[in-house]
Amino acid sequence: MPLRRFTSICLRIAVVGVAVATTACSHRERMSPVLDAFERGRYDRAAGAMTELLSDRRESEKDRTLYELEGGLVYAAAGEPSLSTQALAAADARMWEYLDEAPDVRVSEQAVAILSNQTIIAYRGTTYDRILCSTYLALNHLAQGDLGSAGVSLRRALEWQRDAVEKNAKEIEALEQQAKSASASKSYDVGRATSDPALRRGLDSAYGPLRELPGYGEFEIPFATQLRGLHFTLVGGRSELEQATVAFRRVAGMLPEGERAPILADAAAAEAAALGGLRAPSVHVFLESGLGPRLEELRIDIPLFLRTVPYVGAAFPVLRRSDTAIEGFSLRAGGEAYAAALLTDMDRVVGDEFNRRLPAIITMTLVSSATKAIATYAIQDSLAKNNRDAAVLVAVLGGVYQFAVNRADLRIWSTLPKHVHYARCPAPVDGSVAIELADGQRLAPIAVESDGVTIVHIRASQAGAPPVVRTMRFPLSR
Repeated sequence: MPLRRFTSICLRIAVVGVAVATTACSHRERMSPVLDAFERGRYDRAAGAMTELLSDRRESEKDRTLYELEGGLVYAAAGEPSLSTQALAAADARMWEYLDEAPDVRVSEQAVAILSNQTIIAYRGTTYDRILCSTYLALNHLAQGDLGSAGVSLRRALEWQRDAVEKNAKEIEALEQQAKSASASKSYDVGRATSDPALRRGLDSAYGPLRELPGYGEFEIPFATQLRGLHFTLVGGRSELEQATVAFRRVAGMLPEGERAPILADAAAAEAAALGGLRAPSVHVFLESGLGPRLEELRIDIPLFLRTVPYVGAAFPVLRRSDTAIEGFSLRAGGEAYAAALLTDMDRVVGDEFNRRLPAIITMTLVSSATKAIATYAIQDSLAKNNRDAAVLVAVLGGVYQFAVNRADLRIWSTLPKHVHYARCPAPVDGSVAIELADGQRLAPIAVESDGVTIVHIRASQAGAPPVVRTMRFPLSR
């Protein structure tokens, strides 16, 4: 091949690589204005940036589900419930379609991703994405007083959770099989690579702390189950109250003993009402604070088993936890104080699912990075025998291409909270409660139903940021 033509082809490859790199980090870059404003408590500004992002149709649709999930929480914090519901409903509909997609589509996507990176694959949502999307939809419906629609969304959240229990093992097995097949087809020995001492040290350092994060088991999210229990108590039939009792006890079983008191009180009240007693007026407060874990890229050298080039850098996704959440609150009513419990640690939720997929993630990263590097050096060695200039050009452009496409998939629902705290108390006769956040902020007075059930939902992006309060009041029908 003439050098001029060869140069042209290589330049095109390099350009494609740079384009792929731009796409690979597009979610993080494009979400940056939203997250910067959201974290500072500038929810209106975050919503404006979110609207601009969602309205830009020039970008590929492959990440749209994730942007809609982000929009659902940003709009809710900005006091735009209809936009929040619209975004979450769109994401929910997209993820529902992915559920029944033929598995061979994913196999073909993975084959192409090996030559570029995982970010070319459409974002389908994780199990916790799906459960929480339905849960936040239910919360929006409750804020509108629509118990029927809230019930539909909460049942859907439960369906997502049950589906994950039923199918996750098979999906993980399929992912790992794809990874093994990719390793075999590209003649790269992943087992030998992961036995390399340097690589093992790098992986242990990156993922060791993460592996110590226990999940809640069976893909459950206590926040979602607790809200489902409260919905049952609002509906108020005997069957619903019995289901509420079961839900509350299930939540209590997921929490440490020191965090169970308010949930066990809910269970006792629901059980008493199911046995023929009256539903007791009550107040239920949820505080969502901080931001959930983010994904960052970490470069680790991996072995190529080539004499001339023994190692090459590979990009791995690593979960990093934030530490800006408000660590609880105190609920005050009728002269009494009620401590909050840590209902859900989102680091545990996200970390559990990430850990389940981690072996396949590591294998695919190793195969993809090694395949591109080995191919580049093979071409370079072949050309070096006959055309030194072409070999140098391949080395330069091959390096550009590898740097461009060796990018970790950092897509994650960034606006989820770090912690969800919960407290409850009997409804005060004066119809008012006060909430003292652990960062010193005081929210009072908050009007509640003295003869009904009130749900107070608070979102604070970090300690010191202005919290957003939504109050949902439901008079009890006797």
